Amino acid sequence: MKPIACSEATQQFFAYLDRVLSGESLEALEAHLENCLVCCDQLEFTRKLDAFVKERVRHTSMPLGMEERLKRVLRRATTEKK
Repeated sequence: MKPIACSEATQQFFAYLDRVLSGESLEALEAHLENCLVCCDQLEFTRKLDAFVKERVRHTSMPLGMEERLKRVLRRATTEKK
């Protein structure tokens, strides 16, 4: 299994939280998280943000494309921090 960089790990956080990541991608991300405290912290923030957004929009529908725009902004923000 090829190790992944932090930028690749952070791009997979939402798929990981939604449990749609599998196989080698899942194994590589979990191996990365075992050794990278920065990404663990960012994953925890992403988990809390994801729960917050889902709780707020549970009874309403998100505008078309909003979820994908949020994910893009968060990926960019976490990548720029490094």
